[in-house]
Amino acid sequence: MKKHKRRIFKILIILLIIIIGIVFIIKLIENDVTKRENFKFNVVKNGSTNDNNIVNNTKNIEWDEITEEGVNEELLFQNINTKDLEKISTLLQSLSAEIAQKEKEDINFYLSAGWYKYTLDSQQFNEVINMGQDAIKPLYLIIYKSLDQGSYEYICAMALSKLVNFDDVIDSWSTSKEFLEMFNQKVISNRER
Repeated sequence: MKKHKRRIFKILIILLIIIIGIVFIIKLIENDVTKRENFKFNVVKNGSTNDNNIVNNTKNIEWDEITEEGVNEELLFQNINTKDLEKISTLLQSLSAEIAQKEKEDINFYLSAGWYKYTLDSQQFNEVINMGQDAIKPLYLIIYKSLDQGSYEYICAMALSKLVNFDDVIDSWSTSKEFLEMFNQKVISNRER
């Protein structure tokens, strides 16, 4: 009986080590993929190169909500169009759910960073990007207010990053909250110039 219990205990420990190893490898791959240059894809508006709605920087947008002392939430809420916020959240939650389903069906989709290209090529992501400036503050609010840092928030950060085109911030974040911190610092430093 003792041998049987020891054998089960050893098997459980080995399985735990394997699971931890797999999770560690997945996180390393995920982190590497988000930082690699070869995963920067151009999002093109419905197959054309007319990007009139895409913002090249935030100089066209006033960011009075972001200060050295933090974010003025009341002012941020006042400056958000709720219809745009609802549209963006519906589109990107739908996209996030699609990706989760694809990952369940095919682990290679996740491990090969298929989710990243899928996001950039998706109708939902492109629709948000095509909203241009109207999408920027709602995306910011979603990331700012979320208690999570999952795929939905990450996709929102990808869209906001694409819209504001902060080249020096794009490759240096791995979570949505990290992106938000860098975004805030960039807005504050741009204001000081």
